[in-house]
Amino acid sequence: MEQFDALIKKDDSGRLTIVEVPFDARTVFNKPKGTIYVSGTINNIAYRSKLLSRGGGKFIMVLDKAMQKSIGFDGQAMTANITMSAENLQPVRDVPEKPADITCGMDVLTAIKTRQSIRKFSSKPVSQDMVNTVLCAGMCAPTAKNKRPYHFIVIRDRHILSDLARHNPNAAMLEFSAGAIVICGDKNREGLKEFLYADCAAATQNMLLSIHGLGLGGVWCGVASNSEWRKLLIEQLTLPNKLEPVSVIGFGWPDEGKELNSRWDTAMVHYEKW
Repeated sequence: MEQFDALIKKDDSGRLTIVEVPFDARTVFNKPKGTIYVSGTINNIAYRSKLLSRGGGKFIMVLDKAMQKSIGFDGQAMTANITMSAENLQPVRDVPEKPADITCGMDVLTAIKTRQSIRKFSSKPVSQDMVNTVLCAGMCAPTAKNKRPYHFIVIRDRHILSDLARHNPNAAMLEFSAGAIVICGDKNREGLKEFLYADCAAATQNMLLSIHGLGLGGVWCGVASNSEWRKLLIEQLTLPNKLEPVSVIGFGWPDEGKELNSRWDTAMVHYEKW
C-alpha cells in the first residue's frame, strides 16, 4: 500500500476534480498493461476508483461528486492524505474470458421489430455460452466517453431468484426463469447519474435484443430508487456502495407466444421543432 499527500484540485478544463499520483503506478503496482483499479482512503474516507494515464508514467485519479462531498471539497484546491493499493480484479470463476463464437440468423432490424417481453419460461436450461454471448452484447453498448460504467451480475441460484420474485410482483417471472442478469452502474467510473443510467439502459437493451436473437425470451425489470426491492438487491448481492442497481433482466426459453403489432406512430415524430 502506498501512502502520500497530494493536492486535490480541478483540472485545466475546470470540469473534473483530480488527484495527481506522485509515482509511476505501472511500476509501483507492477501493472505493465491494462486498466489500473485502486482502492484506499482519502482523509480516512474509503474509495474505489481507476487511474487514468497521462503518458510518461504520470497518472491521475478522478473524484466523483459523492467523494468530493464526503471529503469536504468545495472547488478550492486542498491537500489530502491518501492511501492507495491496486485491486487485482480476477475473471469470474468458470467463465471463459472470451465468449464462444455463437451467431444467429436474425438480422438486427428484425430483432428490434419483433422483440417482446417474455414472462413465461420453460424449464429448459440455458447454456453458459449463450449467457456469455448476451453479456458480451451488453459490453458492446455505447457509453459516454467510453467509460463503460457497468457491472453485470448473473444469478442462477434458485433461492435468490425466488426471493427476488416474491418481493416484487412485477418481477414474479424470475421464479421460473433460467436466470437473471442485474445491470449495475459504477458511480466511481461515472459520476453523472444521467449518464450512468443511460449507459446501463443501452447495455440492457443490447442484451435484450441478443436474447431475442438467440431464440430466448427476456424481460426488463426496473429498479425504483429507494424501493424495498432495490434494498433487497443490494443485500442479496452484497453490492458495494459504488454500485447502483439499475435494471434486472429475467431470461430463459420462452413458453408463450405473443401477437405482433406495429408500433409505428406518426404522432410521435417531429421535425426541426415541436
